[in-house]
Amino acid sequence: MTEQKFMFNCQLCGASFQFGPHVYNGKHIARYELTVCSACWSGNHDGWAPTLETKFQEHLEAKGIALPNRNSDGWYPRE
Repeated sequence: MTEQKFMFNCQLCGASFQFGPHVYNGKHIARYELTVCSACWSGNHDGWAPTLETKFQEHLEAKGIALPNRNSDGWYPRE
């Protein structure tokens, strides 16, 4: 019997990735109600890069979540 793969699209870059059960190639960030691929998660350890900023802001606005304060580098924090 083959288990069904649960595929998601990254809410920031749009890449498709498997996310459960047993394989979690992404990360759900509860604070932002945001699910991102592993590449976006690991590649933005010091804050969301300017190339993702517009998508990030649009997502939070659509969810009614206030924008967080920027970090010392001027980027939005990852969590």
